[in-house]
Amino acid sequence: MKSEEPSALEEAFQRFTVHWYTRATCKEMHGKNWSKLCRDCQVINGKNMTVTNTDIVFSKIKGKSCRTITFDQFKEALEELAKKRFKDKSSEEAAQEVHRLTEGKAPSSRGPPSPAGPHLPSTPALAPTHLS
Repeated sequence: MKSEEPSALEEAFQRFTVHWYTRATCKEMHGKNWSKLCRDCQVINGKNMTVTNTDIVFSKIKGKSCRTITFDQFKEALEELAKKRFKDKSSEEAAQEVHRLTEGKAPSSRGPPSPAGPHLPSTPALAPTHLS
């Protein structure tokens, strides 16, 4: 039985799905990975498409009690973003543009965002001086 080759869009979905999640199955994408895909593929342009827009679309597409989206929901979410990102184009042209931005892409090598922010170095210069 011959397996079907995934499309370039599906490959991008799978690459971003497993990023930061070693146990991920390539079938569902978390919101953090969705945001990373939108940033890394330059779907977010800072003008008519922001991180907030992408978060709203993700929340709208996923189920109320879900934390992830499937590949079909992913395609639906991209179409929603396309309408906002490429307002001057038809729905079909806008979808093609967003697909072009994401197809075949992979996550950048930057690590996950630190939840605590940057840490201070532990140097003698920062040690309390009154203990000497």
